Amino acid sequence: MTAAIIAIDQLVVQTAARTLLQVPRLRIEAGERVAIVGPNGAGKSTLLRVLNGFVRPAAGRVCVLGRELTAPLRAAPLRALRAEIGQVHQGLHLVSRLSARENVLIGALARMPGWRGWARLYPSALRAEADAALAGVGLLARADERVDRLSGGERQKISIARLRLQHPRLILADEPTANLDPAAAEEACGWLRAAADAAPGITLVTVVHQPALLPRLADRVIGLQAGRIVLDRACDAAHFDDLAGELARLYAPAARVEHFAPAPTSVMPWLAPLPSAHADPP
Repeated sequence: MTAAIIAIDQLVVQTAARTLLQVPRLRIEAGERVAIVGPNGAGKSTLLRVLNGFVRPAAGRVCVLGRELTAPLRAAPLRALRAEIGQVHQGLHLVSRLSARENVLIGALARMPGWRGWARLYPSALRAEADAALAGVGLLARADERVDRLSGGERQKISIARLRLQHPRLILADEPTANLDPAAAEEACGWLRAAADAAPGITLVTVVHQPALLPRLADRVIGLQAGRIVLDRACDAAHFDDLAGELARLYAPAARVEHFAPAPTSVMPWLAPLPSAHADPP
């Protein structure tokens, strides 16, 4: 059996006031498509911050892409780890004064000598790769525009296109459809899944607040409640009725089962209108 891309044992994350996460065991294998769900404050975003090394556990073992994150990493190993992790944040983390193309090219910085990146001397092959990524999300015509002149949905597409230049082994997406309208959310899910399918073995872990999006993003669903895993099961059409009931209980009393209807069979299986999204506090 191959080693898990993500391995967690006896994880505890806490502040002086409360415990944020308590995960006895979790394994995520290469190539999996995993959605993290749960009500506000369940610990979804905190779990992603642990996986990318931004939050240090109080106890337990966390191993991501073969690197132990329990003890503090030196700067160089941490940079090497993050170079293999593609991230899509709620805040997008784009440089507003740069063009769409230049923001996509930022994804390739870890593969370039430092001085070339700082000088923005990108090889022509990388520029062609960036243009192909922008074309893939329908934004090649706006490649030279500053991103602060683009819509929220277009900026989200740029954030996802940037993944294609990073060549990540692991993608961590924290509510990638937050603040998008239903049509833009549907489209963003398609581009994100395409980024994960760009090469064999890429693992996708997405924090999802809108359960209607699950069939578009995930083959496996992990549910958090008060920092603990209370649900871990496959996400497929054959068992969607059972999953819908479990999700309804997870989100009760606010959730409604009709939000979890399975997608129709089609090339792009978009679902019914989505419930509103809310950010998961740290």
